[in-house]
Amino acid sequence: MFYPGTCTEKELESRSDDFYKHRLRLEKRRWDKADQNRDSAIDRKEYLAFLHPEEVDHMKGIYVQEALENLDKDKDGFVSLEEYINDLHSPEDRKDGMDEPDWVNNERQRFSSYRDKNKDGKLDTSEVKSMIAPDNYNRAEAEAKHLIRQADINKDSKLSEDEIVKNFNIFVSSRVTHYGEALLRHEEL
Repeated sequence: MFYPGTCTEKELESRSDDFYKHRLRLEKRRWDKADQNRDSAIDRKEYLAFLHPEEVDHMKGIYVQEALENLDKDKDGFVSLEEYINDLHSPEDRKDGMDEPDWVNNERQRFSSYRDKNKDGKLDTSEVKSMIAPDNYNRAEAEAKHLIRQADINKDSKLSEDEIVKNFNIFVSSRVTHYGEALLRHEEL
């Protein structure tokens, strides 16, 4: 989605009417999918589906379609290795003569050995789906496990008050803790 304030005023002025017409078509498609009762208006639940399609089962298809369209720069209906890497590490970020960071090479290997399940050198819709919206994936549970792994200093699989305080920055950047707000509602902290 395009949100005002996500680009500079100069970039905004350079956008053509075609850009806005394209964005409007994409937003309309998402709106129509979120509007389950087809009344051309969306209630609170539908609005949440519109804003966070990755969290709602009936919206996952549109979420995957949007991701594929965004990654697929040559518009062939697939994501090539080059398109995948360029999305993670844009050509503008690369400096002449500099070695490629290790994580980029790791992502190349991940693409070939894990993401490209049918080994045809590109990602199709189902492979993009398994990458960004895997079945039986609980985002909140995964984030909670991540927080514990990151903050559990003594590795006892439990978080003490001291571990949370020492790693406060991890918690205030997490959606699971509502960016730290949930920590303020607990007297023990």
